[in-house]
Amino acid sequence: MSSPDSRTITWISLGLILPGLGLTLVLLALFVYAAWYPVSRRHLDRVSFRLLVYALFANLTFGIAFPIINLAPAPGWHAVSLFFWLILVLAFNLNGQRMEKYYIFGTVLITGVCSVVPYVLDILGQWDAANKTCWYRSTDAASRVRWLVGTQTVWMLLASFGEIVAFLIVVGHLVAYELVTGRRFSDETKLSGTYSSSISRRTGSTIHTFRNIILRIGLYPVVSCLLNVSTSLLDLHELNIWRIALTSLALFSARPLIYGLLAATDPSFLRALRELRFGSNRSSELDRGTQGVAPCFSTVLELHSSSTVTENSKHENFESLELRQTMRNSGTLGHGGEEERGRLPMHVSDPMAKQGASVMNELVCQI
Repeated sequence: MSSPDSRTITWISLGLILPGLGLTLVLLALFVYAAWYPVSRRHLDRVSFRLLVYALFANLTFGIAFPIINLAPAPGWHAVSLFFWLILVLAFNLNGQRMEKYYIFGTVLITGVCSVVPYVLDILGQWDAANKTCWYRSTDAASRVRWLVGTQTVWMLLASFGEIVAFLIVVGHLVAYELVTGRRFSDETKLSGTYSSSISRRTGSTIHTFRNIILRIGLYPVVSCLLNVSTSLLDLHELNIWRIALTSLALFSARPLIYGLLAATDPSFLRALRELRFGSNRSSELDRGTQGVAPCFSTVLELHSSSTVTENSKHENFESLELRQTMRNSGTLGHGGEEERGRLPMHVSDPMAKQGASVMNELVCQI
């Protein structure tokens, strides 16, 4: 089978990258629309969501620059880098708001060093006749491989490996949280049959929630590893085989579309859209009151931070984990009242349990 001509390669690349660019532009427009209204803006006020916006802008830049660099016979440069931060907030209890500036500065610094240094030395961004693209140029093949490994391959593989390690550590903290808090609850409380059945239902709901969280945070490292590892290995291939070159081109071209699809399923973004759609209707129903509705039971797991109780203790860790069994009368709630029964305080004195509470609270607030 003969290799495809340049026109076919161009159409394949544009056919993959243009839908990704369109999706990225639509998502950014929807982000602005959702952030414009106060009812949905509160769901987007998260460090993780802002990092997602930064990544989409980098993705947009990559989507515009990549076809110009690879499909036009002219010199150029490009660099895109995406890092992770979830492990720092959850596993090491660092403040996500404070870490945001380090994320931006670190990404720009590493990307700049890896791109500017070979560009200044006339290694990167020049037309390479052997590969027929603007890439690393060197008369010595071994020297070109060294530059490629030192400025791209090593960093991409390290980032992929670090993402997997971070994912496993976060999952370990979630499992530890569930085991420790579940054991502390069973040891320190005496529950009746009614409460035992409620806790059984709560445990099943918690496991379901954790499963969704794990699947959600696992998408990013899995996709990133598949893309980064495959493209890094393909770039190191020295043989001039058109199938390998076309596969590498397709993987790079599909990046904006793949990351755009992941961004479109972001939980914060979906909650903001849901609030825009149903928020006003729900508010009007609460104002009118819901009459003729039977009382309903709900179990709420609350993680209380001492920093939200008093100003003097704002630097303390979480002091208590409280399970409330609340009976809400819909008619009473319609007039602004609320009845609470079956309050079961459970004080967490174990440091691991405190850390687990911090993990779950940060996960709810940041993800």
